[in-house]
Amino acid sequence: MSTDAPTAVQPAPLAGRHTATRHLVREHGGGLAALFGYSLISSRRYFKVSAISQLGGPVLYLLSLGIGLGSIVNGRAGGQSLGTPYLSYIAPALIAATALQVAVGESTYPILFGGFKFQRIYYAMNATPLTPRQIAVGTLGWIAARAAFSATLYLVVVACFGGIRSLGALLCVPIATLGAMAMAAPITIYSATVETERGGFAAIYRFVVMPMFLFSGTFYPVSALPGWGRALAWLSPLWHATEVARWASLGSLRLSSGVGRLSAVGLLEHLAFLTVLTVGGVVLAAWRFQVRLSR
Repeated sequence: MSTDAPTAVQPAPLAGRHTATRHLVREHGGGLAALFGYSLISSRRYFKVSAISQLGGPVLYLLSLGIGLGSIVNGRAGGQSLGTPYLSYIAPALIAATALQVAVGESTYPILFGGFKFQRIYYAMNATPLTPRQIAVGTLGWIAARAAFSATLYLVVVACFGGIRSLGALLCVPIATLGAMAMAAPITIYSATVETERGGFAAIYRFVVMPMFLFSGTFYPVSALPGWGRALAWLSPLWHATEVARWASLGSLRLSSGVGRLSAVGLLEHLAFLTVLTVGGVVLAAWRFQVRLSR
């Protein structure tokens, strides 16, 4: 008679960071796609509300500023001095501003409260084969996708109101996305650093985003500002994105007023400024995610 006790069945280990099945997971790939899939699934719950809000805002802005204020500006020869109707003048700037505001919203409260503090989604992701670098890059990639989607919606609305004068306006979407990430990536570093939010995000909206929206050449040329205002405009990602977007949308028309005209050096300066902020922000954000998720 056998006296051997039945052997307990051991559960298979999860394919996590410290298990024997870790080798089955790609170390440097797949994280972006995995996080995008999660973001798409989780966003389905509020997709309709988000789409309506992103369409409602552009329509109101265009009705009040592009058409309402534009009729006054055009009626007082403002359109002639600009060389183009006021709606087509502010349209590239509004596309860039919308993408930037959406990106800033996605890079503040959702990262701190949803990712690190309350829901702690990033810690759950970090317990999977995803690395902190992949989580950071995937998060910023999703923010860029949201900004591009918003810019595309705005472009469609502008086209419906007749604010598009050339096919170059299609380039406003990638340009607006780059400008949005030049702002969102550095803010993501702050969001991944702060432990307790004491009004810092509200201060960013009130004292950075809103003044940037008003004084970055959105509604009038920056040349109309005093010297200190023009100097501050150079620090604004929105102004750089607006200048490049106007060049793409109106530069091919060769307006007599010079609106949309950029030299090759000026164009490279604008793009270099936005690219350095974006790339530097992504690198430092990945480092901050690594530090915080390794505690």
